[in-house]
Amino acid sequence: MNEILLTTIEVFVGLILLVLIIRHPELGVTFTLASLPIVDLLPSIPLFSSVVPVMGGVTLVVFLFRLKKEKMTFHSGTMSMFVLGVLFITWMTLTNPRAAWNGIDRNWVFTFVQLIILMFLSSRLLDTKEKFHTLMWVFSIVCLISAAVAIQQGYIAETDQASYGSSGYVDNANAAARYFIVAMVLLTYLRSVSKKPTARFFMLVGIVVTYLGVFFTVSRTGIVLLFAAQVLIFLSQSSGKQRRNILIFGVIGLILVWLISENAFKIVGTIIPAISRGEDTMGLRYALWEAAMRMFKEKPITGVGIGMYRFLLPYYSQGLPFINGRNIWVHNTFIHILVETGVVGFILFFSVYALAFLNFLKAKFPPDDERNDLVRVWFIVFLIMLIGGLTKSDHADKLTWAVMGFSIVLARQSRSLVQQKVGQKPARRRTIKTLSSGRRLRIKG
Repeated sequence: MNEILLTTIEVFVGLILLVLIIRHPELGVTFTLASLPIVDLLPSIPLFSSVVPVMGGVTLVVFLFRLKKEKMTFHSGTMSMFVLGVLFITWMTLTNPRAAWNGIDRNWVFTFVQLIILMFLSSRLLDTKEKFHTLMWVFSIVCLISAAVAIQQGYIAETDQASYGSSGYVDNANAAARYFIVAMVLLTYLRSVSKKPTARFFMLVGIVVTYLGVFFTVSRTGIVLLFAAQVLIFLSQSSGKQRRNILIFGVIGLILVWLISENAFKIVGTIIPAISRGEDTMGLRYALWEAAMRMFKEKPITGVGIGMYRFLLPYYSQGLPFINGRNIWVHNTFIHILVETGVVGFILFFSVYALAFLNFLKAKFPPDDERNDLVRVWFIVFLIMLIGGLTKSDHADKLTWAVMGFSIVLARQSRSLVQQKVGQKPARRRTIKTLSSGRRLRIKG
């Protein structure tokens, strides 16, 4: 009886989500991204494990119907990223069709098609401040729940006299750390634009929880990214009061980490030795990168094939330390793409990132336009994901591709604003004769 009731509730909630997406297709992008911090929780909910891919399909179908109805236009400047994405898929398919279509770990053609579609939908559907705010709220709340679970997992581990990284409902501690950092950045922004004291208080609590969650992942990369995010937020603020508050929050956060989990705090002291001496996980990464470059020298143009690194690693890692049978990723997005798709594939892939970077730089609005704040906050998120990709293979991360889509819509709106100003017709002039001199004067009017 309980199972029937639970199934009925799940079906009902699933139908509500689908109806909401049909009415508001931007929610499809929102729910897809919000599922990332709870990816480990979804399989335990039978219906929702299958709803997530369905949401993407429904969102695309609804958008295509609206596209036909509203006759949306596409600009060459924003289409270039999609063209590069398609060329990248074409290249990786032609160079190694078996790996691209039927890899053992996944169908990579299908994966990258999904990512490009996600980038496309993100660039078309989230086109207002309100829609962005909805996404920020939903994603942050889900991350907050996952971060709270990560803190609980860390606490339980330490009571058993064990210290290991916790990840909440995310499948990887490094990925969890980055999602928590993104949530902290988004909550900092939402708090700055909110005028309600109660909402600002709860957002401050959320900032603290996600801050602590990063430390409980015991991810050195995550902790470095956390400090980098704080620096970027600090530099992006215009007022001295806001900068002072950020410094205070950072100090309070460190104190709380030390009070709650001394072991999590101690991980900070191991970051520099690990980098300089190549110990532990950094030593592993150095070895994986060395093995990757050995592969690259064999096939520099075409690469070894998308998804093939993990299978070739045993043959190219002989004599290198730390590497064992569990290592399957390069732990660097760009080296990973370089090795598996060659120089040509790397140029196509990296160009998408480069154009997204330029889009954020070009997206400029009048000083009083609130979209300037959106540009800054999403640019910070993009930089966090970009830097994080230097120590983790994130070429298939949905959040990264969605944020690159956000760069397109913000750059497009900025460009349209400039074109409107340039295209404005000069004010009509009329000529009148002065009474004193008889001269003619031109007056705007």
